[in-house]
Amino acid sequence: RGPRALAQAMTRWISHLLGIDVGIEPLRELRDARLIWYVGLDADATRLGDRLWHGEQLDDRSAGRVLSLFRLTFADTNAAADEMQGEPVYLILAMNSDQKLRMKPQNLLTGLPIKHLERVT
Repeated sequence: RGPRALAQAMTRWISHLLGIDVGIEPLRELRDARLIWYVGLDADATRLGDRLWHGEQLDDRSAGRVLSLFRLTFADTNAAADEMQGEPVYLILAMNSDQKLRMKPQNLLTGLPIKHLERVT
């Protein structure tokens, strides 16, 4: 229930602040996903995402720090950067080694591959 509620909140937040309609769905795991673009919703998730981006496998300890995964799709694919046409953005949320979550919601806004920033300014 928590990840679904967070997905709804992030969807509304993006719509309100960026004027872009997206769909965000929680995932249980990433299997055979083409990681074209991802956004780490906190510093630790960004580090884990960087490792995945570079083709590394996460060990059990690192993978266990991932709290939630999401798939974001653009309702209007023209809002996304050209290389993202039809591709999802994966969102990662993780806890740090002290088992604390320090979500950085601004990453969601600044990390999305939006084609025309003037649409939101």
